[in-house]
Amino acid sequence: MPILLVTARDASVASFNRLEHEYALKDELDLAWAARPVGLTRHEDRITLVLEDPGGELLDRLLLDTKWTLPAVLKIAISFARALVRVHERGLVHKDIKPANALVEVSSGAVWLTGFGIASRVPRERPNPDPPEVIAGTLAYMAPEQTGRMNRSIDSRSDLYSFGITLYELITGELPFFAPDAMGWVHCHIARQPRVPTERVSTIPEQLSSIVMKLLAKSAEERYQTAGGVEADLRRCLAEWESSGRIDPFPLGEHDASGRLMMPERLYGRERDIDTLLAAFDRVVATGTPELVLVSGYSGIGKSSIVNELQKALVPPRALFASGKFDQYKRNVPYATLAQAFQILIRSLLAQSDLELEQWREAIREALRDNGQLIVNLVPELELIIGKQRPVADLPPHDAQRRFQLVFRRLLGVFAREQRPLVLFLDDLQWLDTATLDLLEYVLRNSDVRNLLVVGAYRDNEVGPGHPLLHTLEAIRVAGGSVHEIVLEPLAPPETGRLIADALHCEPERARPLAELVQEKTGGNPFFAIQFVTALVDEGLLAFDSVARTWHWDIDRIRAQNYTDNVVELMAAKLKRFSSGTQEALKQLACLGNMVDVATLTLALRKPEEPIVAALLEAVHAGLVFRHDDAYKFLHDRIQQAAYSLIPDEHRAGIHLRIGRALLASMTADQLAEHLFDVADQLNRGAERLTDPSEKAQVATIDLRAGRKAKASAAYASARAYFSAGMALLDERAWGSEHALTFSLWLERAECELLCGNLEKAGQLIAESLQRAASNVEFADASCLRIYLHVLKGEHAQAIDSALTCLRLFGIDLPVHPTFAQVEDEYDTVWQTLNGRPPEILIDLPMMSDPELQVAMQVLSVLGPPAYFADFHLFCFIACRMVKIGMQHGISDPS
Repeated sequence: MPILLVTARDASVASFNRLEHEYALKDELDLAWAARPVGLTRHEDRITLVLEDPGGELLDRLLLDTKWTLPAVLKIAISFARALVRVHERGLVHKDIKPANALVEVSSGAVWLTGFGIASRVPRERPNPDPPEVIAGTLAYMAPEQTGRMNRSIDSRSDLYSFGITLYELITGELPFFAPDAMGWVHCHIARQPRVPTERVSTIPEQLSSIVMKLLAKSAEERYQTAGGVEADLRRCLAEWESSGRIDPFPLGEHDASGRLMMPERLYGRERDIDTLLAAFDRVVATGTPELVLVSGYSGIGKSSIVNELQKALVPPRALFASGKFDQYKRNVPYATLAQAFQILIRSLLAQSDLELEQWREAIREALRDNGQLIVNLVPELELIIGKQRPVADLPPHDAQRRFQLVFRRLLGVFAREQRPLVLFLDDLQWLDTATLDLLEYVLRNSDVRNLLVVGAYRDNEVGPGHPLLHTLEAIRVAGGSVHEIVLEPLAPPETGRLIADALHCEPERARPLAELVQEKTGGNPFFAIQFVTALVDEGLLAFDSVARTWHWDIDRIRAQNYTDNVVELMAAKLKRFSSGTQEALKQLACLGNMVDVATLTLALRKPEEPIVAALLEAVHAGLVFRHDDAYKFLHDRIQQAAYSLIPDEHRAGIHLRIGRALLASMTADQLAEHLFDVADQLNRGAERLTDPSEKAQVATIDLRAGRKAKASAAYASARAYFSAGMALLDERAWGSEHALTFSLWLERAECELLCGNLEKAGQLIAESLQRAASNVEFADASCLRIYLHVLKGEHAQAIDSALTCLRLFGIDLPVHPTFAQVEDEYDTVWQTLNGRPPEILIDLPMMSDPELQVAMQVLSVLGPPAYFADFHLFCFIACRMVKIGMQHGISDPS
């Protein structure tokens, strides 16, 4: 048996994975139309794929020196199209069709396909907008949707576009586009129209040229829908040429009907809304002034879809586009959505050349300076660019919040530049956390922020008059910020009619009765309409007649089914038709979030990756879940909600607790630090099932860590939620058995209540903490908070009294109203203590190690501001005493 050997070009993991993937497809491939894998060998660091050799030569080599006759071209094109028919019949999408992946026998025109290393087993995929340098496939032959910047899915029609590029090259001897770099290729496929083949070679028949141009349509809906449709038209061309020496015009695609329902992904009736978004972007480009555009409407109305349409117009270097999505079940995780968005930007940098990466590295380091760890905490991948960062200095809470906002603003400035703005899309704002909301307000009200377009989408029916989002928007407007709103309405009946007619490839009049029923059941909601029609196909109420090659339905039978008008119920019914294994996997996925990486899934489910992938495959085939690189994502929030609804209410806490325990048991210390919020959220949602006091204390400790991590990022409302959850796990006995943990939770919660403006609740917690304090240090920590509380309430006399009472615990007895003579005496003592040394030696004061001295100095420091307002002499006296105590105890080597 003759064989072909394919060896990985390099020793990268990606190259190895492609050969292994192609070998895994051996049972789906047939020697009649593909070079079939028969073996995979390894030797040291090289891997070789063994293929049966069906004959022929690689088409890319033949293109160099073969002079083709038109019949030869048509025979090869027909065989090529036939091979694609077979690929798609096996449920595969090749994703890398090109001359280098086709073996051709010139004499017969037979074609065999190779290069299945990135082929997909699922009918539809949603690509990420990855840097073009790392997109799987070959840029010169890549369909627009494969770039991840078209807001469209990859399916079998993507192969047809690549076939169109190959056929264009075969008949003209040239590619339809040329680009100097990767992003140039992306721009060509998305935005540029190719020259018609007959303009390059006048002898090409017009009909063949038209077939190629139909294959090269930017929108998949405008291309051929099946390889069989292309094959039929090519066969007619060959037959006419062989019989008459010419090809007369005929309607294209007469036999181009797919038996698989493919709902259009184009947007209907949203042209004006998209124009509004583009106009906002153009204003940011022209003026540099930041803008906020809000897109509102019901769930499923198409908010995310119209925003993602921007990506086609924002291909770099014109702009950068980053997006993040709030999760309905993770509302306490601070800045999670901003972290998502900046992960996209940071990962795009890692794919650039060493020179470009170095430029970004310097720019980011210059912007963040000594505060890089604040952003590394948010986006751990940043450490791969700027290296290990030093811990940031501790600051009082309000100063820490201002610092974080300033650092984040400077980071924005790195990515948002003149003539290349940053578009930041934040989806599902109705679920945003308070910390992100405060940060957005700061950014959009700050005059230093430039070249930024923030687009936010939210469900207006879930944002009532008291929602914090509305108050923040009003504050931005009052401050002079530019805010524009787009309110999406349901599809009008004519638009729903076009959607249904396009999906069924028939005239609108024929589709009208079904379209009217869809409009009636779904209210013109695009997502619900698509799912409703898909459900009809699943139930056999909408079926394809393979003989007549048209879709048929019975309106009366559909009405008799009495379908629900609730999309979650409809989706739940759809999910229940999956196997029990798939349903179980979807439930676990819904518990973990809208998008979950495979590594977390394996930890949570305590299963290897292979059975998890197998369990989710049914949902992936149905298009309800997408695989994004190493993560799974629900198509829509409503599907996640429907999957979660399959779990009985009484079982949900138990499942969350099991997931939380599994994550905690499986993670290393570093993994736990990185995924602390995820673990805490799972355990807290299962907290009602906790019975063992020691496990409750363990979970409360995790809540304490999560709260402190949130507080370190100035996310005080989120921190308060974690501290509150930890407190709820501890009873009265914990003050004895877990005193340090309990006291810390109480005090941290008190501080967050204070910082969130809940002064009454803060006062209650502080009072209890003072009563429960088991040491002078604990009493002093609580006293500092009580002093802050008095200051915020304008109670300066009480603040002084609280501070002086606390200081007496440390043997520091200060007069309430010192005289001028007493202040002078303290001042002279300081200079005597310095003994001629320069005052700069005071920079060593932080070297104090005695915890009691540290808190004493802390009390003295917080006492200064209120004392200033009440008694200037007292303020001066305290300042001198602070220096003297520090000099006495903080410097071990005064030389």
